[in-house]
Amino acid sequence: MSLTRELAVLTSTIDESSLQQEDVEATRQLLLDHLACAANGSTTESAIVARSWAAGIGALGSPLPVIGTPEMLPGLQASLANAVASHSIEYDDVHNAGSLHPAVVVFPAAFAAASLSGAEPEKVLVAVVRGYEVMCRVGRAAYPPGHYARNFHPTATAGTFGAAAAAGYILDLDETQLVQALGIAATMASGSMQFLVDGSWTKRLHPAMAARDGIDAALLAAAGYVGGDDGIGGPRGFLRSYSSQPHEELLLAGWGTSPREVVNTSIKAHTCCRYKQGPIDALLKIRHEHQVLPADVTEIVIGLPSTAMEIVAEPHDEKARPMSVVDAQFSMPFGAALALTYGRAGLDEYVEPMLGDPAIVELMGVTHCQADPEIDKYYPEEWRAWARVTTKSGSVFEARVDSPKGDPTNPFTPEELRAKFDVITGHCWGAEQQQLVAEACNDFGAPGSFEALLDALTIA
Repeated sequence: MSLTRELAVLTSTIDESSLQQEDVEATRQLLLDHLACAANGSTTESAIVARSWAAGIGALGSPLPVIGTPEMLPGLQASLANAVASHSIEYDDVHNAGSLHPAVVVFPAAFAAASLSGAEPEKVLVAVVRGYEVMCRVGRAAYPPGHYARNFHPTATAGTFGAAAAAGYILDLDETQLVQALGIAATMASGSMQFLVDGSWTKRLHPAMAARDGIDAALLAAAGYVGGDDGIGGPRGFLRSYSSQPHEELLLAGWGTSPREVVNTSIKAHTCCRYKQGPIDALLKIRHEHQVLPADVTEIVIGLPSTAMEIVAEPHDEKARPMSVVDAQFSMPFGAALALTYGRAGLDEYVEPMLGDPAIVELMGVTHCQADPEIDKYYPEEWRAWARVTTKSGSVFEARVDSPKGDPTNPFTPEELRAKFDVITGHCWGAEQQQLVAEACNDFGAPGSFEALLDALTIA
């Protein structure tokens, strides 16, 4: 049996009866977080342009809300627009071991497929769990250091498989058809890391590409298109082609004995790359415990996993002078300066005027990062970090973070997640509508819940 077929066989065992309560609760929390990110991200320039693009694509599916706006579009178009919006503010969920963002691909793909088929809410919930499972496992097996070494973005590449799995379940693909869909997804997978060089919006487009390609893969397989028996694990398949260090054994490892991937997924506390979250937490701790003033700081040193260096730390001179919000989202010096100066690193700080703030610029210039071999021992399952701040008086303050806020081992409380949701959706929804959306998320998967969610998301 091929590796891809083994994955398909196991994925087919995920159904409503097999879900644990922790799977359901985690999925509902991830949905609430995803909707908040999409609603807020809808205001970004990249999302507005993507919405115009999506509206011009041929109509496919019953109407769905463009989250955070009064617009409705046919299901596929709405999902593409929502995928871009939800990834535009770098506030979306993260799976550590795969170094990817599942929600921005899987929820749009599942919702689009549901708009095509009229699926029941229970089926949409199971589809999301399946999509997370496949996407995160493929990302883990591609192994982030080896995948990044070939300049691929895991959300874009592994996301195609997750979208195919989610859509495939809703479209009633059988086991053999799912194998073919995953094979088709393997040849569609794409998405480069060039955005780190030029500050472009391409990363924000990646979830929409993955969702659309995954849906197309499922539709092609349903029509009888042949995608091959081992698109993921074959000798010229996805893992060996897209990673310099594939770990095929991780694709199925722990199935049935470890928590499902929806439970293993983190929620962000800061609006920036996940590799910056731990260091920012460490700096906030130093700021709070020692009342460090930015003007007194002479040096900031950050310890990171080696893989993070080329994403948020190097080249130093460029990371210390970000030229756009995209650059800033992936600049560790910028995040460090925000943490010590403002005590936060949120949406109000990741704005263009802040790029030239004299206090921020000065601190970025004295911020340096280094790869820590000790941290590498735990990566990618854990994204540990530390920070060290030296002041003019010669005082040195240090803090280490093993589990950044939002990790499964350091989770948001329901109240904290709701507070995040309320803050970032306040621009488009009043308190009453926020409550309706939150209640619909809390019921996600129950009879009638999908229609209730769509109603709650619709802005009159």
